[in-house]
Amino acid sequence: MTHLKLIFYGLLAFIERNPIFCLILVLLAIFAPVVFEVVGWIILGIIALLLLGLGLLAWKVYKMKREMKRRFEQAANAGGFDARGFNAGGAQGFSGFGFSGNMSLEDLVRMMQQQADMRQQQAKGGGAANSSTHTSGQPNKRVNDKVGDYVDFEEVD
Repeated sequence: MTHLKLIFYGLLAFIERNPIFCLILVLLAIFAPVVFEVVGWIILGIIALLLLGLGLLAWKVYKMKREMKRRFEQAANAGGFDARGFNAGGAQGFSGFGFSGNMSLEDLVRMMQQQADMRQQQAKGGGAANSSTHTSGQPNKRVNDKVGDYVDFEEVD
């Protein structure tokens, strides 16, 4: 019902924007139905072309979705993660991340994030002894406590 309402309001908006064109179409339909029949076939042809275009677009999207699913399944079942595989036309597999074929993409991302967090914690844990003694030639940055506070204010007229 909502779609019909949108179409109806669209037609009314078209009539409101183009009143002379619509008046001419109505007069042709009344006084020269043969001419209106030709105009009707032209409008029908335009609508058919639009529907054909939408159908082709839907088919392309379906085909791309099917291809992506096939590539993802190939990557899930293949062995060894190779970074060069992304540049050479697709992933060669995610088994380097411990990816199994029955795992969803969200689970894979969550697991990769956990592994990255663990590596970051290990780096912090191993570097905790060195953090007090700064070995590089650059001095530690000191930031004033008052810098960086955000104050939300509202303008009153």
